[in-house]
Amino acid sequence: MRKTLAFLLLLGGGVALTQMPGTQAPILRAAWAQSASLDAATQPAEEPSVLPAGDGQEEVFYACTACHSTAIIRRSRFSRERWDELMTWMTEVHGMNPLEGEERTLIVSYLAQHFGPAQAPARGRNPFLN
Repeated sequence: MRKTLAFLLLLGGGVALTQMPGTQAPILRAAWAQSASLDAATQPAEEPSVLPAGDGQEEVFYACTACHSTAIIRRSRFSRERWDELMTWMTEVHGMNPLEGEERTLIVSYLAQHFGPAQAPARGRNPFLN
């Protein structure tokens, strides 16, 4: 136990031990606090312009970044139907505020237009040499 603790302290660069209230067991104050502050310092603040320009850009940015970064959007490639299903799923499973009417149509249309299924590269074309 002591060897493990010493290793963790060295690995964590000074991770502190604290006492959990009401217990005798010490706990590690996780190094994730350090990594979270490092991430915040090294990642630029997001703003609507990280998404492609177009009708719905700001609506998508503000509706989506209430829960997650734009990275998950930018790497997704879904059909209009799948984006629409995701809006329902995020509302039902994750408690997102429901998107309805024109706002939902605008957001789903924007996502389908800019983050729709990727086109397959032409046969024999190297997709890494664009």
